[in-house]
Amino acid sequence: MALGVKRTNTGASLLPEGAQYAELVGSFLHLSTTTRPDVAFAVGVLSRFISCPEEDHMRAAKGISRYLRGTTRLGVVYGGSEPLHGFVYADWAGDIDGRRSTNGFVFTRNGGPIAWASKRQSTAATSTANVEYVAATMATKEALWLRKLLSALGVDGGAVPMEENNQSGLALFNKPDATGRTKHVDFAYHMVRDYQARGDVAFYFLPRAEMPADRLTNPLPPPAFTAFRAAVGVCEDLGAAARGAVLGDPLLREC
Repeated sequence: MALGVKRTNTGASLLPEGAQYAELVGSFLHLSTTTRPDVAFAVGVLSRFISCPEEDHMRAAKGISRYLRGTTRLGVVYGGSEPLHGFVYADWAGDIDGRRSTNGFVFTRNGGPIAWASKRQSTAATSTANVEYVAATMATKEALWLRKLLSALGVDGGAVPMEENNQSGLALFNKPDATGRTKHVDFAYHMVRDYQARGDVAFYFLPRAEMPADRLTNPLPPPAFTAFRAAVGVCEDLGAAARGAVLGDPLLREC
């Protein structure tokens, strides 16, 4: 998505027929949850307007279509033996209509992503620490599920390392003392403290410039976007392209 552009409902220039927009965004949703985390944020934003799409929203959807058409060789690629690793980030009131924030997380293993999400929070938060706390809770639930899944497969890597870039959020995870600014936080989100104390997850600080989950919450300039794709393992599968060339199959060469 274009850097600095905020999508919103203006109520003007509504599409006369929204079925085409819904079908297009629905197709994007399938890609964004299976093999293309690089479009997850953009698709998540456009899916908010399925009930009342405008011409501007359709232009943005066609922009995603052009991007996908030009990157047909890209997909999730795995390699190496890296353990499970999580990254979590949240923007601050990026949704203009409801002033709500967006959670973003990605978990990688063996050089590629195995779980990711870009989801708008259900309520408006009152501080960046609160926003990060909510995002960390969402990511922790996913980390616990992945940890159990890997354990059932005979892989036990201990505490799942989780990177995030908010110092206030890290302080909340490690200090159970309530203050005037944190006592309003819903108790449901305090589960992060418990699981960190048990050793199931371990949160660490990572600067925003190095945070892969940043792209799952807001647009980035082209260099940062390209770096994000590489960081989460979305790249060209050179092995598949080479196999297609060897087999002489034109379809395989295009995949």
